[in-house]
Amino acid sequence: MELKLETDYTEYRPGMTLTDAFSNDKIPMLQMKHLRQLDFPITRRISYERTVDEFLLQLAVNDALRPLKEHSSMVILLDEQGALIEDEGRWSLLFTPNRGELVNLADDAPMYPVLKSLFEKEEEGSVCCVDVPQRSLKTIVSGISPFCILDEYCKKQPGRYLSVAERIVFEGPEELYSHVPVCHYGKMSTVDLEEIENYHSIRALLEDYVYLYDHDDDMERQQPLSVAVFGPPGAGKSFGVKQIAKSVGRFSITSLNLSQYSSAQELFEAMGEALQSEKNMIPLVFFDEFDSELNGVSRGWLKYFLAPMQDGEYTRNGRINRIDGAVFVFAGATATSFEEFLPKDAEAEAKFRKVKGPDFVSRLKGILNIKGPNPTGITDRRSIIRRAMLLREQIVRKVPGICDPEGGLVNISKGLLSALLNVSEYRHGSRSLEFILAMSRLSEVNRFTPSCLPIDAQLDIHLDVKDFRSKLAFEQIMGDQVNKYAKVAHEAYRKLHLMEAEKMELSPEQMEAVKREPEMADWNHLDEFYKEGHRSQIRFLGEKLQAYDLNIGLRPILPGASDTIRELYGPTLELLAEMEHQRWVRDKMADGWTYGPKDSELKRSPEMVPYDELDEKTKEFIRVSVRYVPNYLNELGYELYRKSYI
Repeated sequence: MELKLETDYTEYRPGMTLTDAFSNDKIPMLQMKHLRQLDFPITRRISYERTVDEFLLQLAVNDALRPLKEHSSMVILLDEQGALIEDEGRWSLLFTPNRGELVNLADDAPMYPVLKSLFEKEEEGSVCCVDVPQRSLKTIVSGISPFCILDEYCKKQPGRYLSVAERIVFEGPEELYSHVPVCHYGKMSTVDLEEIENYHSIRALLEDYVYLYDHDDDMERQQPLSVAVFGPPGAGKSFGVKQIAKSVGRFSITSLNLSQYSSAQELFEAMGEALQSEKNMIPLVFFDEFDSELNGVSRGWLKYFLAPMQDGEYTRNGRINRIDGAVFVFAGATATSFEEFLPKDAEAEAKFRKVKGPDFVSRLKGILNIKGPNPTGITDRRSIIRRAMLLREQIVRKVPGICDPEGGLVNISKGLLSALLNVSEYRHGSRSLEFILAMSRLSEVNRFTPSCLPIDAQLDIHLDVKDFRSKLAFEQIMGDQVNKYAKVAHEAYRKLHLMEAEKMELSPEQMEAVKREPEMADWNHLDEFYKEGHRSQIRFLGEKLQAYDLNIGLRPILPGASDTIRELYGPTLELLAEMEHQRWVRDKMADGWTYGPKDSELKRSPEMVPYDELDEKTKEFIRVSVRYVPNYLNELGYELYRKSYI
């Protein structure tokens, strides 16, 4: 495409109409800034992904962009840091991983030299290229499959999200940082898309407020900027905002914990002191646990913030005090997200109104939800990446004895690491990760192994120890063999699928079509999506079989054993089929699928129901998919067996 552009492109210039600029057959080239200036609703400086998706939505539904839509190739510059490129109907994005969209390129700047520089930087490795997934108009409009560069990167890696997370802990996040957008503010770093967008939004609010403070002569009439921050315990609610404020560099930061005060007067006394700052510095006051009780009333503090937030004043010792510019940050204690902070039913709504909750919410200018190491929902696959980054940071800072001082490699058992990354929940967020490391016996070792862990009673304070132990047991038995199992299962699937097709007496053309199906590729050319399906099957099944209350187990082959299960039939087959369906539903839900009439574009399936509610034909299909599991295991030296102690 670069060669075509050398002689076959047209650059848009401000003041032109899109029709006049792109009425010929040449490749259109313009800045995303130009489209924003033409009033298309495309946000700026939030994230590459949001910019791309909002543009593609406008291109799909807005007839004002028809002059662009009629071209199958085009270039949209995202300033000097990136470009969105369509080449014969397929979109790709050039982006600079450690820099966001700056929007500082002149409106009338020549664009081809900038694009050429981006191509050169891509060859050098400082600029990355990612394919934007192809989605139908229905999918784009529904918003069910938003573009995420981190997701696209993880999906293409062998082992997908888990392998990326393991590399982060073992080697550090630098490789990931060179391939995906990363948000750095001071000592805070995140690659999670929603967190990046939230942090960039808060940064923009703070920068705009500083601009007003410096350029508005009537700043004393300005309302304080009020922002609310939510997240689970130990998520670092105050830390992230403080790092952003420090990066802006104009704020005098003070923290006030409302649990330490028993009256509004005490609070206003402390707030009065916090609002004193040096010349040209803007007070930034954190109100920690702002949603806690006051005199037995849940969220009883809210009404006392209304006048400071709205009018920029508060009453102290009987006198009204003006607030000449300030930022208020309210960090929640009882709700893990803004959505959870809001009432859910009529009774809760009445209580919320009684404590002036709606009035408080109406005065907020920004919301920041910090996720922490736990999934925020079934579709939150990126939680394992957040978890890995937190674990790596804690190990390097707190347990340097297991880190190579030169290469930075962390010496930790792979099975233990997998269990720590995959466990269902850390009960107290990142604090649980910190305390598990603190409780483990690591002072005189150079490798972190399961023998270093605290006893189960202590572990259970911070995680579901039963879930953790089942994952750890599976990793110890055959964790290293998961990929080999997946390969064996895939080759068996290919043979079985071909045999079934031959029984149907298909034509040669139809047989060739079967062989060309994506899931029929040989292992070396198979998409990671299908490989992960086989890995997921044995990992889910293997972890379930570690439960003490199941009468089936998994072990290395024990020659001559009488309790070996060589064939699956009857109740045993039905049990494993039900487990496989549970796994399938879990994976589908994680990918955004819901129950409904079959619609692949909107990710709906009538089979997203419990196993008992499936029709017999579907159940039989699932039974076939697990019937040969003992054969696959045998090839690797493992077997299923009936437990004698149940």
